[in-house]
Formats: sequence, structure tokens, C-alpha cells
Amino acid sequence: MIINKNSLLIAGIASLLILLAACSQPNPLDELETWDMVYISDSTGFGVPDKFAANIERDTGKQVVVHNWLQGGLPVLEVLEDLHAEPWIRNLSEDIAEAELIIFFANPRGDPEKGGLNQGGIETCMNARSCRLPEDCSSEYYAPYIENIEKFYQEIFALREGQATIIYALDLYNPLISEHQECGTEDGCTQCWETFNAAVHQAAKEYGIPVVSVYDLFNGPDHDQDPRAKGYIISDGEHTSESGQQAIADLLSQAGYTPLIP
Repeated sequence: MIINKNSLLIAGIASLLILLAACSQPNPLDELETWDMVYISDSTGFGVPDKFAANIERDTGKQVVVHNWLQGGLPVLEVLEDLHAEPWIRNLSEDIAEAELIIFFANPRGDPEKGGLNQGGIETCMNARSCRLPEDCSSEYYAPYIENIEKFYQEIFALREGQATIIYALDLYNPLISEHQECGTEDGCTQCWETFNAAVHQAAKEYGIPVVSVYDLFNGPDHDQDPRAKGYIISDGEHTSESGQQAIADLLSQAGYTPLIP
């Protein structure tokens, strides 16, 4: 087959122009001097928002106003309730409506009649001293959790009304590898942790929301590394150190500042 050189040249130029056009698309958030960031998480997020805000200011020159919605043991059901609660001092729905950047993680605990999961699954593995494996840690077990996360993402999209928004979901690190190894439950609990995080990823994928994998960072690609050995965990054996918090903030920064259009 004879290939026309002019056709190849034209095709090459066309591809280059398409690439340049894609790269030159303006980021609508660049026009703003200040970004509002809503950071929603349980205690695994403690210390991260201010460090991430400092990274953003360093990387972009933007001033960042942090709306900190951190709470120990925060369940996704409580986040959903906060969206519709009568405001006392703060109002989550208003914060989200005005936020250029939203970071989200919440756990599956709560009222079973509303899809909360208080027993079994990853909760069993978090009680490492019991040396028990969960009776059920299947993807079906986490279906109610996925549904509740998706409800939250629906709320975000409705509140943002098509405005450009940087949105990241976070998954969950495992600080208890050494205990699981001592108990002989490492394989089963690692599988359960992976199933749980797969639920986080599945819910985010449904809405095109990128997941920043703290699990991969803390526990390695095979999820068998102890984050304590990396200096990421404090003496209580579970919560993040300054180094761990900075590592999460840096991971978020590496993911970039490209907005979605909800």
C-alpha cells in the first residue's frame, strides 16, 4: 500500500494541533485569587488540610480558605445528615456550594436501617487484638456503603451546579499490619481492607471522581508494608504522624489541581 507523505504530514499536524488545544484549555479556577477547600474526613485526615493548603499556595500562588469538617469516627451517614441539618455555627451545604476544592473520606458506620455497617467487615480487622477474621467482607456487604457515598456525590454535584470543582476521594490505610501478622490474620484482613477500598473506588468511579490512594502510599502496592516502619504512624499505633500527614498532603498535590465540571 502506498502512503502519501503529504497525508502523513497533514495527519501529524492535525494531531499536534489537537494535543496543543487540549493542553491549552484554560483552567477556570486560575482566574480566582482564593480557593475555598472543604476537607471532610474521620481522624485519618487529622493534620492534613492545613498542610495541603500550604502545598496549594506554594504550587499555585492561590490563597486557600480551609473549611475543616474533620471528626473522629466520621460516618458517611452523618455527612449526609449534616448536609440537611439546620445550621448552628457552620453549614456544610453552603460550604460545598462555595468550594473550589473538596476532599472526602468517611467510614461506613451508622444506623443499619439507613445502610450503616457497625459490625463485621473491616470493623472486625480494626479490632486487631481480637485476632478474628470477619464473617463477611464481600463486595455485596459494602453495597449499602457505596450507595450512601453515591448519595453524597449526588449532593455535591447538585450544590456545585456545574461549577468547576477539584474533587478527590481518599481511601483508607491499614496501620495494623504487624498485629495482623502476629495473629495470623494478615491475608484475610488484607483482603478485607482491599474489598473495603474497592468500594470507595467504585463509588467514586461512578461519578468520575479520582481517588487518591493513601492505602497504596502507606501500605505499598502489594498492601503488605507497615506504615509504622515508614514513620507515618504515631505511638498510638493508628493515627498519622506529622510525616504521614505531610505524605498525604503531598500525594494530593501530586494528583494535581485539574477541576471537574460536576
